[in-house]
Amino acid sequence: MPDTVGPGAVVEVRFGNSRRRGVVTEIGVPPPQGVEAAPVERVVEELPPALIQLALWVADYYGSTPGRALALVAPVQRRPRGERAQPAERDSLPGEAEPAELSATQQQALQRIVAGLDARESANLLLHGATGSGKTEVYLQACAVALERDRGAIVLVPEIALTPQALGRFRARFGERIAVLHSALTEAERRDERTRIARGDANIVVGARSAVFAPVRNLGLICVDEEHDASYKQESDPRYDARTVAAKRAALENAVAVFGSATPRPESWGAWSDSSSAADCLARCRP
Repeated sequence: MPDTVGPGAVVEVRFGNSRRRGVVTEIGVPPPQGVEAAPVERVVEELPPALIQLALWVADYYGSTPGRALALVAPVQRRPRGERAQPAERDSLPGEAEPAELSATQQQALQRIVAGLDARESANLLLHGATGSGKTEVYLQACAVALERDRGAIVLVPEIALTPQALGRFRARFGERIAVLHSALTEAERRDERTRIARGDANIVVGARSAVFAPVRNLGLICVDEEHDASYKQESDPRYDARTVAAKRAALENAVAVFGSATPRPESWGAWSDSSSAADCLARCRP
């Protein structure tokens, strides 16, 4: 294996008379006795090592296999499809480009998120507020702060039907730095969006539950809107909960995870009421 190949590399190796993809999860491990290791012929792409750790955690936590979990973070890449409109440009609805003035409680919530970003330590924040109370504007301004600090962001929405509305607001604010990921995209569109994200052309990803595995580098913020929604739970193997995976990814990458809802999950209320400091955070993050 070349010295430059490490955890996170998606490689191509000779397997019999064909070539197969593999994901490097660890180096320096000798092959089983009597087995000759195949050399790496080509590096297909490089993923953040934290994504590999996340996939292996998903396999263990949700009782799946490493191969199925790694397919979530390293799907097969098809050939480029040429110049076409970006999904975010095609599917978004009009949105306001100028930031709205925040209320005092929204400002408190944003300050808590910014403090977490500046500390560069993982943090989970519950953003509680009724529908229409301004949670999305807090997400937008938090993403702007993350970009100022040269960090990326992921914004999850529960339903694909909600994506155009969210996309419109984020695209109006951040333009072509937005990428979108969800199951309604074609395979070629998903490939192109992942390429833009991996290159750093798109620093903010908006999408449904699968977007939690986007290859965002230097991730600083994950926003899970309507965190109580059952749509965040994947029904096929691996049967993961994107809300829980978001918290784990934030922990692996020293990022801030913000969970917004008018009706938070019971376990979310419990998690933030177990200590005085957590309860204080809940109160201050309520717009």
